[in-house]
This record gives sequence, C-alpha cells and structure tokens, in this order.
Amino acid sequence: MACLQKAGPTQWRTVSLRPTATGLTARERFDRFKVEAVTEMSLRAAGVLMVAAAILLWFLVPAHESAGTLVSHGALGSIMAAGGLAVFAYGTRGFRRQMSLDLQEGTLSLTKININDQARVARQINLGEIESVFLNRPAMPGGLATLLVRVTGSSSPAIALTGITDEIETVHQQLCAVMKTAQRDAAPKPSLRLRDRPPPKRKLFSA
Repeated sequence: MACLQKAGPTQWRTVSLRPTATGLTARERFDRFKVEAVTEMSLRAAGVLMVAAAILLWFLVPAHESAGTLVSHGALGSIMAAGGLAVFAYGTRGFRRQMSLDLQEGTLSLTKININDQARVARQINLGEIESVFLNRPAMPGGLATLLVRVTGSSSPAIALTGITDEIETVHQQLCAVMKTAQRDAAPKPSLRLRDRPPPKRKLFSA
C-alpha cells in the first residue's frame, strides 16, 4: 500500500485521494457534477426511447405493400435503433475523471466514470512512456487547475484531473512522491564484490 504524505487540504472539495494496495486513486468529486448527472440520465432515457420507437416501427406499425416504402420503413427503424444505442452509450460513459496508479502493473489509468462509479472509457499508460506530469494553473482567479500527463510520441498531453489549485497541487505531489519511492525501491542495489588477491609468494628460506 502506498504511504501518502499528510500534507494537503484538511477538507477536500473538488477531488478525492486515497491510497490503494498497489498505488493510489484520485477522482473528481460527485458534488461538482450534478448538472452532468441530470444530462447523463436524460441521454440514457433518450436512448431507450429511440430504441423503443425503432422496435415499434419494426413490429407494430404496419408497412405499406410497395417495395420502396417497405425499404424506407425498415431503414428508418434501423437508423433510430443505431442512434438510440449510440446516445445511450454516450450517456453511460460518464463525465467525471479518475486517475489510478498501479505500481505492480506499472501503469497509470485515466478513466471516465459515470454516476454509478462505473468506468466506461479508460486509457492505460505505461509508466515508462510518461515524459512528465505537470500542473496547468487557471488563467482567471477562482478557476480550476488541470493535472496533465505528457506521453512519449503524443502531440498533446492527456487530462488526468481538474480541481482547485491547492488540491490538484497535492495530488501532483503525492503522485510524484509515490512514483519516486517505487523507483528507488526497485533500483538494484550494488552487490559486494571481493577483489581477487594473488596468493602470497612462498618463501624459499625462512628463519
């Protein structure tokens, strides 16, 4: 289990941070996403209604006998079903961000979580591919800071978390401290090497 330092905000308002058996996990707090939660539920309901309307078109609404009308009737139902599934899937992906460090696997996971705390969109980054983890401070007073992860070969950094500056600073410090501690513990220790000494010369004459 990672040993997190005690320094940081006494009461977290925008993010939460906790140690795990293999690293740490930080996520944006649910209180900040009440509007997004309503949007998420609305998208889910709209997706279900679109799929239900497609089923009605396929099985309950009679189609005309002409071939052209029959094709357009089935195509309209298929389009509505596909659109409903896409809207429902987007509604279940979530808007909150979560960052998980797994030292055992050597990965940093950037995840979107929904109102049920379920992960739908995740990105696994190998620790060896991380060039830097840095803080982007808000341009305006009272704005939100952003924790960014720059990956080798990527033109733009990935967003890990957003929150008020002092909390994101603490998450950044804790993340770097845990990773540095793991690297220090994993570094091979120099082995004790005994220098080969030549055997003492045998004296031909001794007193």
